[in-house]
Amino acid sequence: MLLIFEDESTYGNFTPEDMQKEIELHMKWVEDLGDHHISGEPLQKPAKTIKGEEGIVTDGPYIESKELISGFYLIRAASFDEAVELSKGCPILRLGGTLEVREVMYY
Repeated sequence: MLLIFEDESTYGNFTPEDMQKEIELHMKWVEDLGDHHISGEPLQKPAKTIKGEEGIVTDGPYIESKELISGFYLIRAASFDEAVELSKGCPILRLGGTLEVREVMYY
């Protein structure tokens, strides 16, 4: 799984045309991934964190942070290293975003 982290202001000055171009870059990258791509979606900005046995609810994972998890991609790779290499083509990186690559644990 590739978790996408980006500054919440990344798209603040984007015109609708800029946003469309960004979407097209992601669609092209997904197309290039071919059978490696399983799924992926953007996430809505509001988030809540539930913590501890008491179920204490707070806004977002990091109240002071401007960076948020904005989406994810689920990809198929032969190894963790291959997943890392495949992630290097994600268009979010050119905008200063960060990807966290995590292996999904299957039981």
